[in-house]
Amino acid sequence: MSQIITVHSYRGGTGKSSTAANLGLLLAASGHRVALVDTDIHTPALDVMFGRTDTRPRRSLSDYLIGRCEIEDAVYPAGTDAGHDGFFLVPARSRSAAAAEILGRGYDVGLLREGFDRLIDSLALDVLLLDTHAGFNNETVTAIAGSDALVVVTRADRLDLAGARETVSLANRLGVARLAVAVNMAPGGTVHDRLHEEVEQAYATRVSAVLPYAPEMVSLAGERLFCTAYPHHPVVAGYRRIISDVSNGTTAIRR
Repeated sequence: MSQIITVHSYRGGTGKSSTAANLGLLLAASGHRVALVDTDIHTPALDVMFGRTDTRPRRSLSDYLIGRCEIEDAVYPAGTDAGHDGFFLVPARSRSAAAAEILGRGYDVGLLREGFDRLIDSLALDVLLLDTHAGFNNETVTAIAGSDALVVVTRADRLDLAGARETVSLANRLGVARLAVAVNMAPGGTVHDRLHEEVEQAYATRVSAVLPYAPEMVSLAGERLFCTAYPHHPVVAGYRRIISDVSNGTTAIRR
């Protein structure tokens, strides 16, 4: 049975998109059919992470939402270089669909869920993974409301954690079945077990992972995904715990 997993953060700069990309690749490497959809029309990031910097004509989620193409036309292979044929990417925007155009023209928000369902069916997906815009907008709330599981990515500071509380509250009101909180970029010297316990007590929800700040990630400069460059790093072990916590049993990752 397929499932929809949304990755969200209340504020920007938490490493949300990087987390989503690495979760997707780990799931694909474990043999699952995965599509990663960038729903962040305002500030998309996944194109760059997967090396899609070419200027050739192509379609995107935005093109689908304004009626320029079918959602199936916006799908591109994402894992070919890594040998994962069942890993797909749907970019947020194309050169022919700028953010100002879609925001100016508007669209039927119901098309999002319809498109997600069609992707699951047409690609025979095990997992549809959604990377959202930071904060709350139509795309983000629609994604969360239609999800089987939600991963909330936050940093270990008061502003981020306060925002994460709002996201957790929204997820509970929307009836999201499985919820995981990932505290990212924890600074050196942080007692991770204590931080883990404090956050769980504050939000009355499970903290899947406290991910340490990793200078190695900065050194990659976005040229490779972290889980491929450092497969045995503690951060990657944290990604695996996140997957385990939001899994419905059919997406358990093979180690």
